[in-house]
Amino acid sequence: MRLSEYLRKGIIETTVGGIINKFEIKKRRNVLFFEDILANYIKECEDAGYETEIMNVGQQWMNLGVQEVVPEIFKKTPNFFLNNVMKRVWINLGLMDDFHITKKDDIIVIKTKNEALTRIIGKNECLIGFYAGILNTLFNSQVECVNVFQTKEFCNYVYKIEDDFFGTINAKEKEVYDELNHSPELKGITLKDALKAKIFRLKSNNRLYFRGKSLWYVENTVFHILSNRGILLDRVSFISYNYFKQIIKKSSSNTEKLTLLKTLLQSMGWGTVTIINRKKKIILEINCIPYGLQPERDNWTLLINVVCGYLWLINKELKVEDIKESYKKLVVTYSS
Repeated sequence: MRLSEYLRKGIIETTVGGIINKFEIKKRRNVLFFEDILANYIKECEDAGYETEIMNVGQQWMNLGVQEVVPEIFKKTPNFFLNNVMKRVWINLGLMDDFHITKKDDIIVIKTKNEALTRIIGKNECLIGFYAGILNTLFNSQVECVNVFQTKEFCNYVYKIEDDFFGTINAKEKEVYDELNHSPELKGITLKDALKAKIFRLKSNNRLYFRGKSLWYVENTVFHILSNRGILLDRVSFISYNYFKQIIKKSSSNTEKLTLLKTLLQSMGWGTVTIINRKKKIILEINCIPYGLQPERDNWTLLINVVCGYLWLINKELKVEDIKESYKKLVVTYSS
């Protein structure tokens, strides 16, 4: 079943400012994100020597996701679950074009084609950690990546299952996560509306695109983990600005640029958005903002800095002046 069918049948539920994935495993809050921005941020982090930290981000994210979201019945047959359930999910959501896992004794081999992030930047540690996190929880064991081959098109990962028991890790209770991520029914643009209006385009490879750039469909916990790690977050605004200046028309008015920003954030599942433009200040208010599964604080710094880079299209002197957080609400003031 293709992404368009998921949307039509309500398997992916779109609300104003929210995207909920209910496909076969427990429902979770998903968002769309600009794949090039995240990929190039990860590349900068790894080029600066933070490969291990980035690998740990991918691993923690999947430790949490598999532990809290995958039903126990699937954990009893890991190979079947990955080759028949998750393969279908990942391909149909445009996250990769192919996936296959094999296990012989204590060696696991994973082969993928055109996987998200890697297809943009090539070799990276994030996906090595991503698969390790999945295997940790499904096989309830520590694993070690003993060999890896990554190109933008094809990847081959080899993991060895260690004797060490993995167990469970601390996480936000799923009921708390669901309550925090519940969005009331409101009027406004949704992902379905954005597709109908051709703001986003869904191509034959099942990927969503914004003005020729691919969007990453993803459970949102990874952004909180990255924000809490705090690696080179000051670089995010520059990466974001360089991304948007290629695809946003210079001739657009400031009002048009802010309207588009609101439309993007809201239809991509980041909450219901209000933007106030004052002299030398822009105030961003997001209600029903997405929360993660991680036990640490929820942290939207990466998103805040992405928005800052976009706002540089209006005023390059803008910077984050103030951040106010309250229950399901984030208010950020950018000033120059």
